[in-house]
Amino acid sequence: MELKRLDKTVLKLWYIYAAIVAVALLGAFTAAAAILWAAEAPSTVTVAVLLGIGIPVVLLLAITLILPVLRYKMYAWGYDDKRIIVKQGVLFRKRVVIPVCQIQDLHRTQGPLMMLLKLSGVTISTAGSNFDISTLTTEEADRMIDELESNLETRIEELKDEEI
Repeated sequence: MELKRLDKTVLKLWYIYAAIVAVALLGAFTAAAAILWAAEAPSTVTVAVLLGIGIPVVLLLAITLILPVLRYKMYAWGYDDKRIIVKQGVLFRKRVVIPVCQIQDLHRTQGPLMMLLKLSGVTISTAGSNFDISTLTTEEADRMIDELESNLETRIEELKDEEI
């Protein structure tokens, strides 16, 4: 089985999420600066607090902007008639193998941004857990669900034939 990479549109979505986090971080930093300015705090206190807040904010901004690219490069997925494989993770790598015969439910999910970018997530439910395949194009997600559903139906028919 050949593992596939995510569509480049996923990178746009992750950067939009990163921009939202960045705006929130910058808003928190600006709010702290405004409070210090309004309270007329001594300049040494102001500098100390802004450095104490600013350095972590800058580091978090850097991580927020770099992480989507690393996450995109490390993500791979694929499936056949017997199993689904997903590899993901930047610092902590994870490889998940889900036997098709254990699938109970398949769900396609979309949020507002995902709908705009024509992306979908696929949630695979088994008896033991749920697993999300991050973000696929809606076309890929629908094709995957249809093919896995067909594989499941075939497998169920095979099991019925074995019982007879």
